[in-house]
Order: sequence, then C-alpha cells, then structure tokens
Amino acid sequence: MKLNQITISNVKSFIEGYSKEFYNRLIGLPIHIQEQVSYRHLKCKDDCIPQEGCIHCGCDPIGKHFTNKSCNGGERFPDLMNNEEWEEFKKTLDENELH
Repeated sequence: MKLNQITISNVKSFIEGYSKEFYNRLIGLPIHIQEQVSYRHLKCKDDCIPQEGCIHCGCDPIGKHFTNKSCNGGERFPDLMNNEEWEEFKKTLDENELH
C-alpha cells in the first residue's frame, strides 16, 4: 500500500479484516460468511493476490476479503451479505464462479 492510500477508512478496513480473519481461525465465522470470503479469494487469485495488493484500493487482499464493504463498488464482488441474500446471489452465479 502506498502512503497516499492510508486513510481512516483503509485503517478501519485493515482492523476489521484481520480481526475477522483471526476470529475465523479461532472460532469460525458463519458458513455464509466463509463462503463469501472464499468467493472473494477466487475472484482475486489471478491479480490482487499475486501482486500482494488489491488492484482497486491497494489493501492486502487476504484481509480485505473479510471486510463487510467491497472496495470495488460491487464490480468484482459485492459487500458481505446476510445468509438469505447470499443464497439468492449464489443462484445468479454459474458453477465456475463458485469453484
């Protein structure tokens, strides 16, 4: 992340993302959140993850996958959803987007 990308919002996202990741490792987040984190990981595996920074905001992509808010305005993946919203969203995806 570049110095000009350090904002209050990005710091908040950093804390949120890594707190949730830690919680997930210790206790486990709800399945619908875990599935969305996995989906975000799949969407970023070819560009953000190899370059170790989100192509939209510069944040660490692994931590960013755990934050509620999408940094890309929903272009690549939406904000984290509740269980019902996630189940409906999955119906709009083709099988390749989930694996």
